[in-house]
Amino acid sequence: MGTQFITASKLRSQILKLVKELDKAPDRYIITHNGEPAATLIGYEEYRSLLATLDVIADPGLVKSIRQSREDKKSGRVDSFEDVFGEPL
Repeated sequence: MGTQFITASKLRSQILKLVKELDKAPDRYIITHNGEPAATLIGYEEYRSLLATLDVIADPGLVKSIRQSREDKKSGRVDSFEDVFGEPL
């Protein structure tokens, strides 16, 4: 994945090409205006992934559960899939 800078005027002439590229590879384009970053162009799947991540980190209970499960794994306090569900994975 790469991040590229592109001017607003160049974006105007290449928007269709860039949108097609975003479908294939998770690149990011930082759009500059008057030499300063002004906006970002990302693919839809990356956008959805970012929203999902924001949903997770906005839920303190879920973040606490994730931290606890990481500590459990480090400490070896884990059960196998078969132990939990009674069937092999």
